[in-house]
Amino acid sequence: MSDLKVPPPPPSREEVAARWQALAAGEVTREAVHSWAASWTEGEEECAFAPLVFGALQCLHGFDLCQDPRRPGVVWHGTSGEGKWIYSLDDIASGLARWKARCELYDADLLAGHRRKTNG
Repeated sequence: MSDLKVPPPPPSREEVAARWQALAAGEVTREAVHSWAASWTEGEEECAFAPLVFGALQCLHGFDLCQDPRRPGVVWHGTSGEGKWIYSLDDIASGLARWKARCELYDADLLAGHRRKTNG
């Protein structure tokens, strides 16, 4: 019998980027992406993440945050029509572009470090 509290294996950068892109394009709902990311961001279990993946999951988990128009200090994970979204679709798309740029810098730094090691 399996333990239902164990989160699924962490997603790859490609999986994260695909979900983020789908959200930015309006192909999936904020609620669906929040639910997907919650498997890793809300659990108490330790999980080994590839660099940059956990931060991206936290972003995806928070893109459904709403602000109560009558009480500006109140923010919650909402659904469409419950309040004003904290992040616009433009914010989500630009966040994806910044995250991809950080991934490229990270990979370039790893490659440069590998070259320094192998070339002496």
